[in-house]
Amino acid sequence: MRAALRDWLLTSLPPHKLREARSMDEALESAGREKPDLVLMNLELPGANGLEATRELRRRDPACPVVLMSLNDAQVLRAAAAEAGALAFIPKHALPGALLPILQRMSR
Repeated sequence: MRAALRDWLLTSLPPHKLREARSMDEALESAGREKPDLVLMNLELPGANGLEATRELRRRDPACPVVLMSLNDAQVLRAAAAEAGALAFIPKHALPGALLPILQRMSR
């Protein structure tokens, strides 16, 4: 999924510099080295989940925009994402169509 998403992002609105992380610790380390323009966070991370990672990213940098994605589209997850400070919550089946307008707004 990550490879397909990376390829789509690189061809949708080039040029973008992308960083990938396999865990919350890796994501936080990467964000600490270079401030991201946008974090696309999977809710289902190994170890800590994406909600915890979003809270921690937002605690460290309140201006950091985070978009949470998940296979599960439950309303309770959407509410939890908003409470954690996510800019948006996108179910994976709707990712390209829902993420593209966010990326276009941020590119302006």
